[in-house]
Amino acid sequence: MFEIVNYLQGAMDTASLRHSVISSNIANADTPGYRSKIMPFKDILEKKSDELKLKTTNPKHINGVFKNDSAKIEIDKTYTEKNDGNNVKLDEQMYLLAKNQILFNALTSFTKYKFNQYRDLISASNNI
Repeated sequence: MFEIVNYLQGAMDTASLRHSVISSNIANADTPGYRSKIMPFKDILEKKSDELKLKTTNPKHINGVFKNDSAKIEIDKTYTEKNDGNNVKLDEQMYLLAKNQILFNALTSFTKYKFNQYRDLISASNNI
């Protein structure tokens, strides 16, 4: 019953950690020698996809789990360094932060929806 809630909690924890990584990059955008960090989302899914199989009713549903212990923070080597050795692209980091915030808000809304379902179910069973 609470598998989906655990899944959502892990996803929110991962989004929160990603927020911290991106915020650190933004805060250090002008720090000489700072290398931006990334948390590859795809790698998290691939590593954890076999650990928790969610109940599926359609072959198109996905299985997976998000957990902070699966998160791997790496130095981003895709951008060329500026003259001071810093490779943070501020516009890219702001985009990633906004995208991550939208994901976190969606997860929060869905978690609230699920808890309201459980509350309604408990209330209905108490009225029987």
